[in-house]
Amino acid sequence: MSLEIAISIALLFGAVSLSAAAGSSAVILNSGSTNTAGFRLVVDKSGDAEYIPMPRKYGPQGGSPTEPTRRKLPDVLVQRFYSDLEAAKPLSGLPKERCMKSASFGTTTIVQFGGEETPDLSCPTAQNPHTKALMRDVDEISGYFH
Repeated sequence: MSLEIAISIALLFGAVSLSAAAGSSAVILNSGSTNTAGFRLVVDKSGDAEYIPMPRKYGPQGGSPTEPTRRKLPDVLVQRFYSDLEAAKPLSGLPKERCMKSASFGTTTIVQFGGEETPDLSCPTAQNPHTKALMRDVDEISGYFH
């Protein structure tokens, strides 16, 4: 991994809202890639969610900056997500799944919650049931914004 990518990921992962830092929200962070923008998605237990696009690492950044998007997520999805987060604790204890990723299209996705952080959840070959459940939740939640 190049130094620029490592720095971008560190800066992205460090961008936590005050409400998330206080433990009331979970934060989904996607690093993006050379070709796609990343995002920061804050999900409150109430179901209120805010999607903040992050700039691409390289290449054209697009016309104007994209504003955050707010949505109300279905209660059943939010309850399942938070239940899966609790069941997976300690989040740092989840196995670090390894998979091949394209240099141009590969991304890293983590969840921060309650002062903890998951390993990368973006490997489709994950075998751990808690990792699979969180991957499903993250995909479904982010789908409301794409």
